[in-house]
Amino acid sequence: MPIPVLPEAFVESMQSQVGPSWNAFLTALASPSPVSIRYLPLKKKTSEENYEKVKWCSNGVYLPERPVFTLDPSFHAGAYYVQEASSMLIEAAVSQLVDLDAPLRVLDLAAAPGGKSTLLAGLIRPDSLLVANEVIRNRYQTLRYNLIKWGLPHAMTSNHDSREFGALEGWFDLVLLDAPCSGEGLFRKDPEAAREWSPDHVRFCASRQKRIFADAAGLVRPGGIILYSTCTYNAQENAGNVAWFCQEFGYDHLPLDFPGDWGILAQELGYQCFPHLVKGEGFFLAALRKQATSPAKTASLKPGRLPAWAPLAGKWIDLAKSCLETPEAFSFYADPDQTIRAVPKALEEDVLIAAQALKRTHWGVEIGQIKGKDLIPSPELALSTAISPAFPFVEAGKPTALRFLKKEQVEFPGTPNGWTLVRYQGLNLGWVKIMDRRTNNYYPKEWRILMEV
Repeated sequence: MPIPVLPEAFVESMQSQVGPSWNAFLTALASPSPVSIRYLPLKKKTSEENYEKVKWCSNGVYLPERPVFTLDPSFHAGAYYVQEASSMLIEAAVSQLVDLDAPLRVLDLAAAPGGKSTLLAGLIRPDSLLVANEVIRNRYQTLRYNLIKWGLPHAMTSNHDSREFGALEGWFDLVLLDAPCSGEGLFRKDPEAAREWSPDHVRFCASRQKRIFADAAGLVRPGGIILYSTCTYNAQENAGNVAWFCQEFGYDHLPLDFPGDWGILAQELGYQCFPHLVKGEGFFLAALRKQATSPAKTASLKPGRLPAWAPLAGKWIDLAKSCLETPEAFSFYADPDQTIRAVPKALEEDVLIAAQALKRTHWGVEIGQIKGKDLIPSPELALSTAISPAFPFVEAGKPTALRFLKKEQVEFPGTPNGWTLVRYQGLNLGWVKIMDRRTNNYYPKEWRILMEV
């Protein structure tokens, strides 16, 4: 493949950074991007043994070529996430920085489309809370969909600007800020990004990053961690911002231990992935600890009522409980539209606090909606790892599974009437309602496959 057309100012900057490795860097940009995915062990019990492993991520593998993921039903079931390998370095960093055997409060502040959020959700314990946030509405919908597919009940999503987190000051143990950036590290994958690059855009990105960085500073408890990352190379957005942040807000830069054969370049303030040194794209990462002597401001909110939600009571509680494998571990709520959600009891107080501080959130597991005498099960429930294994199901072959995912008519002769899960290779895809003369496909139209099969 040809080398992307690179702006002159970018070339000068990169030649200064990589020095004698410039030709190797250019050769890497002219080679195909590696294809990597990360499995969810709760859904994909084993990965293909012949795939090369991503060295710094326990469930990451490289694929020999890029398949059409849209036409793989297991992708829609949440068995894996398609993620650039360098960004999986977050796992190795988090594993060194926090006690993953303890319950944690974790925030992914600029989370869409959800790759790092799903990674974090899989790392922390089920009694830890992940808040995955995105300010831009359409990107938030993508984030929410990807976390629904991942199916872990201890992840909640929020749709807020970083300035709107003030009520949660000092509340989090770990904040990840994967900052919006100039995208220099993705020029190989996205040549259009190279055409849009300019020194002015770099300066704009660095300024925007500082604003979000400053908002994040107060959200971490004393001794807590901020992970700052970008998919770019330049010092303004990377080490420059880290140095400014540590000086302004009382944070210390932390060294990380990455084996030499990983190819990750240690810099004075952070770590850089270059495509000629790692099997991945450009990525920068810095770990920062809030000084223990920092003022210990904490969130003033206490658990209370959730606006528009009330504890579920009455005849529907037993039916709602029957939808989950371990209902005793959950509390159940309903809103005025009779939508039922379940929240892990171990996280209930934290969810109540976060949902009061952040008005636009989704939390727990959506069980379904009461309509007349029926409970319409939620598509979210079908994809949740908390779902009861007692639900009736039909196992679909790939052609039928794809028709279901396109929201086309599907038939399962001989299957009893009622709500039934559609599965593919043991993985839940969604619901059909089987009746005497027809089968209704309840896959959400906004999720349906539009590609021709």
